[in-house]
Amino acid sequence: MTNKLPEAYLESYDLPNGLSADVYDYSRKVAGDRWLVGLTIRIDIQVSESDFDEFEDGKELYKKFREEHGDHVTFEIKKERNFIDQREKDEIFAQLLNSIKENALKYMGHEKLAAGFRRKKLAEFKEIQSWWKE
Repeated sequence: MTNKLPEAYLESYDLPNGLSADVYDYSRKVAGDRWLVGLTIRIDIQVSESDFDEFEDGKELYKKFREEHGDHVTFEIKKERNFIDQREKDEIFAQLLNSIKENALKYMGHEKLAAGFRRKKLAEFKEIQSWWKE
């Protein structure tokens, strides 16, 4: 069961590495005039069969990966503040977004982000698959 909050797409940023970072707002009222102010930034990174070449059972592993995850892995950053006064929620959201823009966009735009993150996620997937073979 997924406990996913509803979210609204806001905007995208084209990154220097050719990827696109999508911004989502999942802010919501929690009690009275208090809010959870939250944003998510997601980058979908394509996965191809050749990414599995380093694994002995690469073709089979790629097929399982596609069945479970489709053709990409998702890099994600979340920022949130809880119990924010309704009068301050827009300002707090803007501060969170500006913090991401000032600090994380450069990191997310690095030329090696996609390859490194994809390698990490595929290694994790391979490890989880090995649990079921034992």
